[in-house]
Amino acid sequence: MKRSILLSASLRLCGLVFFAALSLSAQTIPAPKDTLGFTPGDDRKLASWASIVDYFKKLDAASDRVKFEEIGKTTMGAPFVYATISSPENLKNLEKYKKINAQLADPRTIKKIRLRNGRAMAPDLVAQMLAGQGKTIVLITCGIHSTEVGSTLSSMLIAHRLASATDADTKKILENTIILLVPSLNPDGVDIVKNWYDKTLGTPFEGTEPPELYHKYVGHDNNRDWYAFTQVETQLTVEKIHN
Repeated sequence: MKRSILLSASLRLCGLVFFAALSLSAQTIPAPKDTLGFTPGDDRKLASWASIVDYFKKLDAASDRVKFEEIGKTTMGAPFVYATISSPENLKNLEKYKKINAQLADPRTIKKIRLRNGRAMAPDLVAQMLAGQGKTIVLITCGIHSTEVGSTLSSMLIAHRLASATDADTKKILENTIILLVPSLNPDGVDIVKNWYDKTLGTPFEGTEPPELYHKYVGHDNNRDWYAFTQVETQLTVEKIHN
């Protein structure tokens, strides 16, 4: 009887320690509200670009599922950034998966392989092998039109859930997928829209579009630049993320 009681008490203690560890782990991953002072989507609240970048930096520091990096400057000198989100193991082997993806993107790079038994594996079979070894890569870009504020704000919610959730579906996504998340393709516009909104909040002009282009040269139609690549934001996206 005493052994049974001790065993039961030990199991309960282990359970408490386990759930306390899970709780502590979840607490160490900052939520957007911890940085912004509000939850993305709250009424009449917009985030500055500096606060968005600051949040992703904190997420990078707190989670081994997130790799955040600046890859250049925008037209007006703001950081142009993106996050790579996946399982810790996948992030450790990121160069391997980049190489596999690059090979699959260009069939000319896939050559037949000579096996130990002297036989050769045909290029199409090599491609199938590489596809089996690789990961699905998903690129999510937000905020190409900065007055459409929802996607840039939601990028922080997406990143937080992927960095902190412990459910089976999230773990499966992280194990099988490498997610490239761009919080905004037009960071300059994020601040132009926010500054005008804050200035007009509570006035008859609240909710109107800013009286200036929210991209210095091409206005809101910077999405038309995907064929010409004239703007630095487009060039960085194509050269440093797409490619």
